[in-house]
Amino acid sequence: MTTALFIGRFQPFHNGHLAVIKQIIEKHSFVIIVIGSTQHENSVVNPFSVSERRRMIELTMASEKIVNYKILEVPDINDYGQWVNHVKKHVSMANLKFDVVYTGSEITKRLFEEAEDKVEWVKERINCVSSTEIRFKITNKEDWQEMVPNPVFDYIKEINGEGRIRHLN
Repeated sequence: MTTALFIGRFQPFHNGHLAVIKQIIEKHSFVIIVIGSTQHENSVVNPFSVSERRRMIELTMASEKIVNYKILEVPDINDYGQWVNHVKKHVSMANLKFDVVYTGSEITKRLFEEAEDKVEWVKERINCVSSTEIRFKITNKEDWQEMVPNPVFDYIKEINGEGRIRHLN
C-alpha cells in the first residue's frame, strides 16, 4: 500500500488534473491532493478561493467514484529552502505520509528531489489542458467546457466564476 502526493493550485481543477489522479490511483492505494497557494484568491492567476477549489475537487471525485484520497490545504511561504518541509509538516499534521510526489512543476520536482524524495514527473499540459488556457478562454468567451470535468463546469457557472475571471482581467 503506497501513497502519492499530488500538488497543484487547481485554478481551476481540469481534465489534466483528473487524468493524473486516475494514473496515481492505478499505481497507488491512496492520493493526498495538496491545494497550494491557499491564501491567494480573486486575482488574475488565482481567481478561485481555496474552498472553491476544494469543492471542485470533491465534486469531481464524487462523480468519478474516487474515494481513496484526502485533500490538504497548504499556503505559500515564499521560501523555496523551507517549502518541502512546510508541505511535509502539513502532511504529518494530518497524520499522513507519502511515498512519492507527482508533479508537473519543474520547481516542485527539483525541490522534492533535492530533499531526496521520489518524484514522478507528469506532463504539465496533460491532454493539452492547462488552467492558464482555461482562464484565457473564459476571459475571451471561448468554449472551455470540454477542458474540465462536468461538475467543475457546473460549479464555476453556479458561482459566476466566468464573470469573476472576466472582471479580474
